[in-house]
Amino acid sequence: MIQKGGIISLESSSYRGVLFSIGLLFFAANAGFAGDRLFLRSGVINSKVEAMKFSAIASTVTDYVVQFKNIPTESDKASLAYHGIQIFKYLPDDAFIVRGNHTQIQAIRKLSTVNAVLVYTPKMKVSPDFGAFSVFTADTIENVLIKAFTDKDAVKILEGMQGMASSGITILKHQGNSILANISQKNLFLVAGLQGVEHLQPYIPMKTWDRFDLMDEDVKQPTSPGDYTDLNGFEDGTRIMNFNAAYNAGFTGAGEIAAMADTGVDTGDLNTLHEDFKGAVSKGYIHGMFSKSWNDPMGHGTHVAGSIVGRGVHSSGKIRGGAIEGQLIAQGMWSPLLDNLTVPTELNTLFETSYSDGARVHSNSWGSPRNFGAYDNFAVQVDEYVWNHPDMLPIFAAGNSGIDENKDGRIDSHSMSSPGTAKNCLTVGASENLTDHGGIQLPIGELKSAPTSWPAEPISSDFMSNNPNGLAMFSSRGPTSDGRTKPDVVAPGTNILSIKSQVPGANELWGAYNKYYTYAGGTSMATPLTAGAALIARQKLKSLGFEAPSAALVKGLLMHTAVDLFPGQFGLVGAASGQELLTQRPNSDEGYGRVDVDRVVNIPMQIIDEKAGVAQGQSLVYQIDLQSPQNKAWFTLVYTDAPGTASAAKALVNDLDLIVTTPSGEVLTLTDTVNNHEMIEISNAQSGTYKVEVSGQRIPVGKEGKQPFALLISAQ
Repeated sequence: MIQKGGIISLESSSYRGVLFSIGLLFFAANAGFAGDRLFLRSGVINSKVEAMKFSAIASTVTDYVVQFKNIPTESDKASLAYHGIQIFKYLPDDAFIVRGNHTQIQAIRKLSTVNAVLVYTPKMKVSPDFGAFSVFTADTIENVLIKAFTDKDAVKILEGMQGMASSGITILKHQGNSILANISQKNLFLVAGLQGVEHLQPYIPMKTWDRFDLMDEDVKQPTSPGDYTDLNGFEDGTRIMNFNAAYNAGFTGAGEIAAMADTGVDTGDLNTLHEDFKGAVSKGYIHGMFSKSWNDPMGHGTHVAGSIVGRGVHSSGKIRGGAIEGQLIAQGMWSPLLDNLTVPTELNTLFETSYSDGARVHSNSWGSPRNFGAYDNFAVQVDEYVWNHPDMLPIFAAGNSGIDENKDGRIDSHSMSSPGTAKNCLTVGASENLTDHGGIQLPIGELKSAPTSWPAEPISSDFMSNNPNGLAMFSSRGPTSDGRTKPDVVAPGTNILSIKSQVPGANELWGAYNKYYTYAGGTSMATPLTAGAALIARQKLKSLGFEAPSAALVKGLLMHTAVDLFPGQFGLVGAASGQELLTQRPNSDEGYGRVDVDRVVNIPMQIIDEKAGVAQGQSLVYQIDLQSPQNKAWFTLVYTDAPGTASAAKALVNDLDLIVTTPSGEVLTLTDTVNNHEMIEISNAQSGTYKVEVSGQRIPVGKEGKQPFALLISAQ
């Protein structure tokens, strides 16, 4: 019954939006999934075979993997605790990484519920992103991020590394449970063998997600008077997203605070900031290595900040950001000495500072330019923070690595960047703005990168900002390495006009409009516009009585109300002719679609922010009445999942299912075991009462044994 994209065709119906009752159902918690395999990024392990090596392990080993015969229950975890075992992370399938002494582990092996006990070996910990190892690469020095289970473990690991007699190890930085070091390939497994090491991965410096490489320096941009008389209202990207409809309804982001970690903001001085930032930027922090200011000598962060909260004062309201009455906390990460972005190895440094100041949305237009799709330690950190702070929504740019390498006229898949690969953030891709002047106004085939990146039709003769139903050709596509749908949404990210940094020598990005504003493009530009929309979404939810809306609910609201761009800007021409979107939403090109702020504040919907959650083996059931036939009904489930581990081949830990029973008794479900969000969309829906069920299929790591969630229901 469900077609690609999750669209279901039934009879006609409509919506009255009344919640009638909540029920609780039970089913067999241990059905299915039992097995003797561990699914790790380093490879699939036969746990029974590996467990046979246990007796040869010295009693000094403390970190193990315990796999259960069925889905772990709260009783199973209590049994581990009773024997003095400390649980760290879940591993698929049905296992935990744990710590205990040899005597405690021997007792665990005898439990009837336990399938196997294995040593957590160095092979399990080392990321495959290092590539193949050989005698020829043994002395190659790698920049390595070492993740310990705890801060105390990190200290002991440092001591162990310092005590190693072999050369080829240089410790660069230690922060919390993260260690950055130069390590030769031959020593990687030696370091991984130290007790307390959770994971080793290549350290790749982050970059901002703008596209400054599309044109040669000597190619002149189209000129404009710079006096605002030539502007049509589309330039800043807010018009396509329908922000004005929210303003007209009284939602401007007032009372909401976003944080932004980037290259800085303008002068870095509240007294001398650009006129559009007065009353908008409330505070700034310095996170850049060797930096003494949160100013922006590069220009990227200023442009981004303008798209979140720019007031438009200097342009008389013609160029402004999304949340025109929201507040911004600036976090400068630019290092003037290194002339580069310097992202902390511990992302909590960014999140916790701004969270303490009241920020509940955190905008990040940067990410890793390599190891696309990986659920790495940076993505894990994002998920950990949101799991522990469920009302904080980090927003990350998807990346600008979209290319058509196989020359088939469609952008290739699998170019999603970390930390945007995290489950609990909102990941934003770039759709097209609508403007034929300013910035870069050339056919894509004439751009500098076109011969290798976008050589085929229909892309090469297209323009970047001529169709708001299209995606930017550079926008990174999913899915992630474990098959999750990313990005989550898209927003305009081509030829976006925003604030120019006043710091002398700051980059003009895609070309200055005048000395106060400049054009730019990238998922970097789509992300802050979405952050502005998130502030308005929070304000709307508060007006409905949700005083502290969960991050899952804010994220879900933006996804639920997004506009499906299917089939994309080239129409229903088929994959062979370059059709941009092959399926309706959600898909890994557009996610759930383009953010639409009008729909965020004006579409009637039933909203449940279930903070207690549902337990494994249980269901919460809601009765929803849909009357007065209209067109379609759609149901969206989003939840903040427990953090996984970068060692695992599958990021999802807890698995909830969305089940909808129509008035005629037909049961509809997607049974998604990969994503922490699901949507059931019904066209020509029946009129009557729908049973909407959220079932706890698998919850090995819950909050008091339960998984919270957000549920949104609409009909039009």
